[in-house]
Amino acid sequence: MSLSSTAAASFQHVTAQRMVAVARARIDAQLGDARGTAQVTVVGTPEDVVVSSGAIALKAGELKGKWPRARVGVPVIVEVDGQTVRSATVWFALSVPGPVLAYASDAPLGKTAASLKFVPRSADVAQVQGDLVRDPQDVAGMRLRHAVTADAVAIREDFERVPDVDRQQRVQVSVAYGSIHLEGRGIATGQGSVGDVVSVLVDGAETPVRARITDKGAVEVVQ
Repeated sequence: MSLSSTAAASFQHVTAQRMVAVARARIDAQLGDARGTAQVTVVGTPEDVVVSSGAIALKAGELKGKWPRARVGVPVIVEVDGQTVRSATVWFALSVPGPVLAYASDAPLGKTAASLKFVPRSADVAQVQGDLVRDPQDVAGMRLRHAVTADAVAIREDFERVPDVDRQQRVQVSVAYGSIHLEGRGIATGQGSVGDVVSVLVDGAETPVRARITDKGAVEVVQ
């Protein structure tokens, strides 16, 4: 055997086709029952790689981030005799139809989740930017953080927790001067939860005071 043929024999090719097959198997496993209806297209293929002689093993890495999503990169690790020698990423475009909840009608910012009506429909869940609201109870006690439109897919990021005290809310105001305790009313100029300090304009006062939220709709002036 010539020197050149000996050198060639010490190297071997791992084709892109083999790496794509391993990555696709990872995608199919991740899709589970949805793989029968999902559309999976290879949109980014690595080049063939050359490795040293030995026993080759290809392993797909874990999929990180939101799942499913429109574009997914699957890392493929190339091992020779149990040692990692190369890695490459195969990119896929996904379309995964599935059940979602959508808004039955337009709704303004601040509308409570309890007053919203949701309707079931099907959508490409890989295209949804956010975590799906799977059940109205997922957002119980919350409100819209922005306006939404009819038929839009409901996601958790549309909602925020209703604060214990909201801006421009009428609140019960407590003031303590030693053993003397006074009660009054005022308007909060900020929002927060129990323990937070907000500004409150007490009825009859010209300037706001700092008050700690003690309960829903109740504050105590900070001395």
